[in-house]
Amino acid sequence: MKVELLDNTKKKKILEMLEREYGISKLNYLLLQTGKGKYRVYSGGLSRDELNMLAKTIHIEIIGAKMCKIEDDKIRMDFDIINIPEIKEQINKNLVEIEEKDVADWMKGDNLNIKTNSKSSYLIIKNNKDLLGTGQNANVLIKNYIPKERRVRG
Repeated sequence: MKVELLDNTKKKKILEMLEREYGISKLNYLLLQTGKGKYRVYSGGLSRDELNMLAKTIHIEIIGAKMCKIEDDKIRMDFDIINIPEIKEQINKNLVEIEEKDVADWMKGDNLNIKTNSKSSYLIIKNNKDLLGTGQNANVLIKNYIPKERRVRG
């Protein structure tokens, strides 16, 4: 897998998408592209130059935390990244609040039969102060995007 550190122009374009869709206007991380439309954030001790030198020297398989996937100009936030405090506190758009009775079904991987008026392709599911994942907006239901390994069994 090729890891590409994004320059400020590419990072700005992704930040504009994050602002438009989720209200996220600031990321104090290095952004990396790790595949077609797949982006990660890195906040470790290595500088941009050190990471570039390392990437030229050895094959880097994975680095940082998975942030989002972009397809057809639509951005979907990753399950884990939405609860990083610096990111979580900025998310204020395309949030869908679900009732306590729906939380268990959502966390098991079930879709939600909730009609939305949102034009956004992806929504962040919320219960009280907890962000529970990302769902695809199908207007008459919300398709669950919680990774299978993170779903509650039973």
